[in-house]
Amino acid sequence: MKLYVEKDYEAVSRKMARLVAEKVKEKPNLIFCLPAGASPIGMYQCLVEMYNNKEISFKDMITYDMDEYVGLTPDHEQSYAYFMQKHFLKYVDVKPENVFYPDGMAKDLDAMCKEYSEEIFAKGGLDLAITGIGEDGHIAFNEPANALKTRTHYVELDESTRKNNAHFFGGNLDLVPRKAITIGMEDIMKSRLFLVVASGTKKAKLIKKTLEEEVLDPMWPVSFLRMHSNCIFVIDEAAAALTDTAVLEKYKKER
Repeated sequence: MKLYVEKDYEAVSRKMARLVAEKVKEKPNLIFCLPAGASPIGMYQCLVEMYNNKEISFKDMITYDMDEYVGLTPDHEQSYAYFMQKHFLKYVDVKPENVFYPDGMAKDLDAMCKEYSEEIFAKGGLDLAITGIGEDGHIAFNEPANALKTRTHYVELDESTRKNNAHFFGGNLDLVPRKAITIGMEDIMKSRLFLVVASGTKKAKLIKKTLEEEVLDPMWPVSFLRMHSNCIFVIDEAAAALTDTAVLEKYKKER
């Protein structure tokens, strides 16, 4: 595992964008597992700026959304399919036929999830995946559990997750879906490059727990990323503030 500690959220976003751009330039048709949420928005803005400056093209890139709410259509303003268009896809030259996302309205969710995983591996698997860290240590919507599911599946969302996401729904918890589709741990752990982003003081305890504790714990899903052969954490100084300096230096030296 590797670590970059940047000054602030803006610097984190620029670093993430540069890492993504490097991979796209190495492999223009890479398969990119796109994350939603507040953490990657700055990165998407940087990537759009790079595209507008003709520094990069995404015309051959293939995208798979990391997760989706059950019961929301792609044109719903709080769906993650809508989020990707709003913050990234509609501003760059990704071909519509190369954009894939879980169907939150599928009648048979199990069959849809199985097909989603199989499609990814039929194309060769993920080249790049990015995630933030949930307050309970979840990545994508792989919530804490006694055992983590390996492939794309749907989950009952923890109340803490729903409460944390309520601000996207005007603060009304009743509007937050109770179920979501998420790419599974095996699907994302097999990504050739995995980037983790965290910034701000609210993430400091999460980063401390993730980096300092050695146990792999399904009740803290992000801990499994320490097993990934090519995982990079990109965090800011505020998120790193509570973590032991020696631990930070250890992971910085692994770059």
